[in-house]
Amino acid sequence: MHHRFDVLMPVHKGLRHALSGLCFRAGSMDVSDENEVQSFADEFGRIVTILESHSHDEDAHMHHLYEQFAPETAAKLEQEHTVLDETIHRLQQRIETVRQASPAEQRKEIWYEVNRKLTQFTADYFQHLQREENEGAEALWNHLTDDQLKEVSVKIRSSIPPSTMMIFLHYMMPALNFEERFGILNDMRQFAPPEAYQAVRALAQSRLAPGDWEALNAKLESMSKVS
Repeated sequence: MHHRFDVLMPVHKGLRHALSGLCFRAGSMDVSDENEVQSFADEFGRIVTILESHSHDEDAHMHHLYEQFAPETAAKLEQEHTVLDETIHRLQQRIETVRQASPAEQRKEIWYEVNRKLTQFTADYFQHLQREENEGAEALWNHLTDDQLKEVSVKIRSSIPPSTMMIFLHYMMPALNFEERFGILNDMRQFAPPEAYQAVRALAQSRLAPGDWEALNAKLESMSKVS
């Protein structure tokens, strides 16, 4: 069904990128370095912001569709949301404990637990995303047109505060393919305020490899000349 409009795949790519990077960072960092621990805690907080936003957006704009077209899947997703939300907040509390802990040996002991639980959370969260992309998406594709799904997507994007959207895009831009990046920026070029478009352009430039940014910018510039 790759030819159908996919409401969730772009943001799911960003969430996978965010959590995978967090696991890598957690496993490689020097937990005795207070600045590194604080930096990790700050990034963890930003990722919690988009995880909470994603869960809220699905509850507000998609859960009723799952209930209508796939009630068993809706129940599974709702149960998973509850467990995952509780887990990530417990993890956030443990990371705060690490940040405040002394001496260094105590930090290392707590961090060992945090690292393992973060890895388990990420594995569970990825399974949850798979359920949404498979069972959930199939139910939507079987009952809604692409135009209807695009309306859902617009409602979700419109409900996200700009500051939260920038966190999403920070992780999404490197994880998306060329056409997905271009689609986001070209839509903003046409419909968003100029300052918002320029801010996302700057973000994309900072997050992409030079060659990827040059290719994207060239196509955007060509579209600007046409319009």
